[in-house]
Formats: sequence, structure tokens, C-alpha cells
Amino acid sequence: MTRRCPLPARFAIRISVVAPLVLMLVLGLLLAGCWNPFSSDSDDDKDKDREPPPFLLPRTSPENVLYDLRSIYAGADALVATDEDAVHWAEMYRTLFHPDSFKFYFIPYDQPPSFPEGWWGPDDEVATFENMLKLKVSGVIDDIRLTWTVNPSEPDNRVSPIAPPQLLHPGWRHVFVTGILLDVVEGQTTYRVTNGTADFYFAPDPADSTLWVVTEWYDRPPIGGSPVGYLNVAPESSTWGRLKALYR
Repeated sequence: MTRRCPLPARFAIRISVVAPLVLMLVLGLLLAGCWNPFSSDSDDDKDKDREPPPFLLPRTSPENVLYDLRSIYAGADALVATDEDAVHWAEMYRTLFHPDSFKFYFIPYDQPPSFPEGWWGPDDEVATFENMLKLKVSGVIDDIRLTWTVNPSEPDNRVSPIAPPQLLHPGWRHVFVTGILLDVVEGQTTYRVTNGTADFYFAPDPADSTLWVVTEWYDRPPIGGSPVGYLNVAPESSTWGRLKALYR
């Protein structure tokens, strides 16, 4: 017959108190998804490859397209960790623009020398965004922040100057965006667009007429005249077009 020695009372009390606490801690971590003692390295790899959660709105209105544009700026800044991520998010950005006719128009005399016509197309627009994200990955850019005010969309009422007057783009929509504040932070330097404005024009997506894409994006001078509210930054980056040109 095996003799079992009872634990001293003080040890029994400690075990009866500590054991439930340990169990509660383990269960809490499991339920919160913070730690899984049975997970393998392959589980961690799967988590790293997981796509970001779907946070974009369907492009069923011009307002939704602009919501997605701002969301991609914010989401990319927070979630891009590799050059491959940068390429993926840049292609997500591309879906917001008409694949054939999109043009970004610089403020007159504000365009880079290599774009004398005063505009660039979708490839240059996407490449600029991708370059910014890759610089974020490499640590050159620390932060990208964008806020603005999106006014309600309205019909594009621009008319041809040739008589008889007729709409230039029947079925297009227009949104005037105000209060643009864009900060691109590089160490101690913040490149800032402040109080900016822009005109966006939209057409049905040629791949799906129930969705909208940006066809024209006009950078406009900030309300109140020439930008003076930049922070530790040279004047050439105080409009959105000039800031984009820095990263092209």
C-alpha cells in the first residue's frame, strides 16, 4: 500500500488560488486570439499572407469612389509592409481611374518639366502612388495622412465652346473637393498640402456600367490663394501636384 503525504495547508491554499487564475489567463488569450499554444510556424505564415479585410465601398457612386481613394491612402499607410504589398495596393488604387482616358491636371505652370502638356495619365498616377508606398516600406517616408471634404456630386455641365452649345460629356458627374490636408512625413520634414481644392469628374466604368471611375482630376489652388501653411517644407511641394511630382 502506497502512502501519500498530504500537502501542507499553505501549499494547498496557494494551488487552489493560482490554478484557476492560470486557467482563466490561458482561456482569455485563446479567446482573444492572442496566443495559441498549439499553433505551428505554418499558421503564422498563413496569417502574414492573409489579405487585408474588405473595407472599400462598392463604386456605385462618385462619392464612394472618393471614399475609397481616401481609404486606400489610409489603409496602405497602415498595412503596407513589403514592396509586394506596395504593388498590390497600387493596383487597388488603379481600379479607381478610367483605364484609357484618365488625366490628372496640374495647376498651370505647376507641372514637372517632363509633362509639358500639363497632365499625366493613369500609369504615371499609379506609379507615383506605388513609389510613395515603397519609400514607406524602406523607411524614407514615416507617415501619410489625408483628410478632405467631399461635396455632393452633380451633373457635369461643361459645354462645348462651339455652337450650338452642347454638353461635352453627357452622363458624367462632378465633385468639388475642399479642405484638402495631405501630409507626407519624412523624418523631421513634413511635406504638406493645406486648404487644397480639386475638381473630380467621373464616368461609368467601361468594364461595368453600374460602377464609376475617375476620368479627370484637376488640382486647384488652395482657398485663399497661394499656399503658405506648409510645415518645414519647400514651396514646390505645397500643392498636391507638386508633391506627387516629388515621388514620380
